[in-house]
Amino acid sequence: MNSGSYALEPISQDGALITVTLGLVAVLAILTVIAMLWGARLKRRRKAAEADEQRRMEELKAEGVEATNIAETSSPVVPSAVSSPEPARDDRGAVMPDEPIAAAAPLDATPATVAADAATVPDPAPGAQPVSILKGLGPKIASRLEELGITRIDQLAWLDDAEAQQLDAQLGVFQGRMERDRWREQSRLLAQGDRAAYEAQFGKLG
Repeated sequence: MNSGSYALEPISQDGALITVTLGLVAVLAILTVIAMLWGARLKRRRKAAEADEQRRMEELKAEGVEATNIAETSSPVVPSAVSSPEPARDDRGAVMPDEPIAAAAPLDATPATVAADAATVPDPAPGAQPVSILKGLGPKIASRLEELGITRIDQLAWLDDAEAQQLDAQLGVFQGRMERDRWREQSRLLAQGDRAAYEAQFGKLG
């Protein structure tokens, strides 16, 4: 070696220990940082898991309350038993048998009711009155007219001259009475319901 170069001094034992110690400290520091980071990560995961668990529990509780409400609202309502009426009892407390209800008696038709019903019956048509109400037409002539099929005044009222003559010819001993007593004119006035005109010409109607 040249005399001008510096010779390397051997590393002392203390220096080696210091180097090793510093290396260990550095490794420990790195491990500590890694442990802290890992712990923080685990803590975050644990908190997230706890939050999920809490949320799930709240959801289950909410579902349980809703299911309970649905069950309560959907449960059928049982009607209460209808109490039967208590049977009647006598003074000694014995049950009295039910008595049948008597049927209502039928209504009797009283004379007043019959009279009222009769009053409501409408009068017959004027033309349906019997021929016996005409002046000059007695029972015997009415009987003869009935034999010929004439019973109502409207059957005489609207006879024309030819029909009147034909009917008059069949009256026998009473022939000519139709024209003389003016049966057709009387019948027309009465069939028309003109009683005032009738009584003015032929007298009061009996």
